[in-house]
Amino acid sequence: MRTRWLTWLGTLLLLLGVGVMIGVGISYARSNDAAPAHSVVKSWSARQIDQARELSKKIGYQNSHLFGHVKSVKISLGEPAVRMRIPKIGLDAPVVTTAVVNGVWQVADWAVGWLQGTAAPGQVGNMAFAAHDDIKGEIFKRIWQLSPGDKVFLYTRHMVFTYVVDGQQTVSPNDNSVLGPSNQRELSMITCTPYWVDTNRLVVTAKLASAHPIA
Repeated sequence: MRTRWLTWLGTLLLLLGVGVMIGVGISYARSNDAAPAHSVVKSWSARQIDQARELSKKIGYQNSHLFGHVKSVKISLGEPAVRMRIPKIGLDAPVVTTAVVNGVWQVADWAVGWLQGTAAPGQVGNMAFAAHDDIKGEIFKRIWQLSPGDKVFLYTRHMVFTYVVDGQQTVSPNDNSVLGPSNQRELSMITCTPYWVDTNRLVVTAKLASAHPIA
């Protein structure tokens, strides 16, 4: 009797193990089908991430800035943004001002950085923001998941502005054109890519859809 009970128990545990393996396999396949090609980096092993870091050192990348040297910037007179919220990717972060230091735009730590001299919320022009993707808060880690139609909410002390994503592109660190002027009310979010390699810049753009006073 005891032998038969142990046999049943062993069979049950075997079936349970097979079921778990099948479930994991299905979940893995679905996640791979749903994710863009450049998100595969998120499944890297610790060793691969270390190798990527070493590669970034060899090519001379410095994670303290986004682009090469820029000209001096003008100070915007608009009310500054203090908070950014993007529901789709769970982003809700403070916004701080980042200035040009020695001809290089700095990147905010643990926050979204508004690039001083670009347009202010609601103004005509290109309003640019930057944040890290893989260090110091990883604030912009998931902006690659944004697609046309997704909403970005930008708050000042008295207003909330709604911007709607209209596209994204990957550019060289030497391509400053994404920071150029615009005759529209638009927003650009900039971070480094690929994850832990950071040889290029990912730029997600959005257009102003509405503005309302904060109740």
